[in-house]
Amino acid sequence: MNKFFGQSFGLIVIFLSIIAVIIITKKIIVKKEDRKREGIMDNPITLVHKAIVQESDWLNVARPLTVQDLAGRIILLDFWTFCCINCMQVIPDLQYLEEKFGDTLTVIGVHSAKFNNEKERDNIRSAIVRYDIHHPVVNDKDFVIWKSFDVHAWPTLILIDPNGKIESAYSGEGHREDLARDIERLISTYKNTGKKINNSPLPITLEKNKERETVLKFPGKLAFVQDYLGEQILFISDTNHHRILGVKLSGEIILEIGSGTMGLRDGSFQEAQFNAPQGLLYHDMILYVADTHNHVLRKINLTEKKVSTLAGTGYRGNAQIVKNQKALNTSLASPWDLALFPTDDSIVIANAGTHQLLTYNIGEKTISTFVGNGSESIHDGILPNNTMAQPSGLSVFGDILYCVDAETSSLRKIDTHGDMTTLIGTGLFDFGYAEGIRGTGLLQHPLGVCAREHEMYIADAYNHAIRKFTLKTGELSNVSGNGKPGNTIGSLAQTQYNEPNDIIYASGKFYIADTNNHRILILDQKQDSVSELEIKSHKKARMISHNLPNCVTQKDVIVMAKKPIQVTLHLQENFKVNKTAPSWLALFKNGVMIQEYLPADLGKNNIVLPELESGHEYRMQGTIYYCKDVAGAACLIESFDQKIIARSDSTVDRIEILVGRKVQASGA
Repeated sequence: MNKFFGQSFGLIVIFLSIIAVIIITKKIIVKKEDRKREGIMDNPITLVHKAIVQESDWLNVARPLTVQDLAGRIILLDFWTFCCINCMQVIPDLQYLEEKFGDTLTVIGVHSAKFNNEKERDNIRSAIVRYDIHHPVVNDKDFVIWKSFDVHAWPTLILIDPNGKIESAYSGEGHREDLARDIERLISTYKNTGKKINNSPLPITLEKNKERETVLKFPGKLAFVQDYLGEQILFISDTNHHRILGVKLSGEIILEIGSGTMGLRDGSFQEAQFNAPQGLLYHDMILYVADTHNHVLRKINLTEKKVSTLAGTGYRGNAQIVKNQKALNTSLASPWDLALFPTDDSIVIANAGTHQLLTYNIGEKTISTFVGNGSESIHDGILPNNTMAQPSGLSVFGDILYCVDAETSSLRKIDTHGDMTTLIGTGLFDFGYAEGIRGTGLLQHPLGVCAREHEMYIADAYNHAIRKFTLKTGELSNVSGNGKPGNTIGSLAQTQYNEPNDIIYASGKFYIADTNNHRILILDQKQDSVSELEIKSHKKARMISHNLPNCVTQKDVIVMAKKPIQVTLHLQENFKVNKTAPSWLALFKNGVMIQEYLPADLGKNNIVLPELESGHEYRMQGTIYYCKDVAGAACLIESFDQKIIARSDSTVDRIEILVGRKVQASGA
């Protein structure tokens, strides 16, 4: 009996084990099928994927990417360095491809630094924010990834298929259409195999979302006006706010030119649009602007308060030697600075993207090549033999034009005939932080220069310093800054800068665009001090809108004159104003905003209109974001537009806004 029981028990155990194996196997098969449907299976991890993740210092992501993150993706590697104007001119192509292909394409920036300054994580981070880069970027400071892919030049783009194989490679600029065609072919080919391209979300955490709000955002170039309607004015290209500011030396903003929205649009100061403007040149109530990312020269008529385009097509041009070519038919490439030279009818344009200086003839409205044959190098002499390398700063003293050439870390001078001589700098890869004559004294990617009678003051951007070149001795020396980035302010020796872009002289002092610190500094050599120009925050007045979202136009309402009018928001039960959304309410008179109420006021219902004048018409507009008073509720939006008439015989002293329904008025 015991033997029979033992045998039966053994058979039962074997039977149950077989069933368990079948169940587990079935689950594994089902899981594999699920994974296959999700496109997770059959995505090989290759040496290409492993090469991409060799470095661990990543930006724009919450954690370093892994080979598992990359498997099964169409990947476009962008080998770049943020000093390189050609790399910057590729960014719009990358943004175009990212928008066109969405999550089907994964762009990864591989930042392989040329200059020592570019190896630092914080400096790369600033460049990512400045150029609005949204894809992951890996810091390849030791060229590990660069060497693995046998890269030889900036920029280089490498396209990788979902099987982890290199599909194609592209060197330099101008490959947008080729890339789009190759990516479309990859998508089509891979779909025909029945496999799914891995488009699962990457752990993106944008660096720009970590930035604090500042009055200026990466200020670029400066221009000083001794007498603008009786005032001394400093003009500032507020580059990443896409506008130009006119500021008193007290810091008060008196002019804001440009809507603040990136674009290329002429018109009034409020309508005009710029795209990362840099160089500024003032002459006789006209302010000229190097509109860098729009690749155009703009004109601001300060009398008529209008902006117009003088030169450029709006598209990046190539190097060319031209003479008296129609300006609006001539494509520019990242114009970076401007100077009036050699006459008052001629504007020199530092056309950084083609390594040339061009001239714009104001009277004839034509463009001619002045210096540089388009090759990126450091040859002196007369055109067509002379060469430049990303000219970025111009300044005139007497009959000499001085220029800092960023990529050769050089200071150069040009006479009225275009004959060029190098004062400091020896080559594309000769840079550093050292004092001395040419061959000993070293700059590192200078961007700004201010010419005085016997001395040239230089914004030595990547050395985070202000330097001085003395003509009589031929020596380069230090003025302020210690070669390292920072934001300390004090004596000339104590003060730290972060990639200063420009320096000008005005009223006995130097004004410096301390770009990555988002500020303007005042350097006073006599007092051995540096201070900050405290620019008062200037919120642009809201204008009447004719395109409000979900707008309900209400009947006119007549209210009491000479008495404050209470405005109350009434929401449906269990609803609230979303205090984190940009709700607003504004009162206008004759088209000009006279009062504005923001989320803090709207959320508390603390809205009181100022006393209104009898017989006058006003207009009240607003947009309210509201939601149910529960976690995770969807946000709703409603706008209203209301004409208000003030009369002494009215008894109405309250306006009640029924959000989601209508606006009502009531008496006391």
